[in-house]
Amino acid sequence: MTIACAGGQPTGFASPQFDVTDGPYQEEQDGRYWDYLVQLHEGVSFADNIQATWECPKAGGGSAPGGGAIAPGAGSSDTGAWQAGNGGKAQVAFAPKAGVETGFGGTARF
Repeated sequence: MTIACAGGQPTGFASPQFDVTDGPYQEEQDGRYWDYLVQLHEGVSFADNIQATWECPKAGGGSAPGGGAIAPGAGSSDTGAWQAGNGGKAQVAFAPKAGVETGFGGTARF
């Protein structure tokens, strides 16, 4: 799960539908994003209406509440509805056929 918090590390990240197993890890490319590993509870999938809460620090002190419904994951039954609500725009313009250059002379393949 990824949370965007411009003010710093989010706190109080929780959901009745999953457990947080690891994180947060601040993304190196953009420090506003924080990644968590989660384990869904038995019988729950990302096609369900997953809810979560968290708080983001505000510049100058205090915090702002966050949370709500989590967008369905790729391959879930609601992805089509989410895509239609996104104006039909793809998240990625194209998928490279030969992999992605890793920056160290190697190629990550899909």
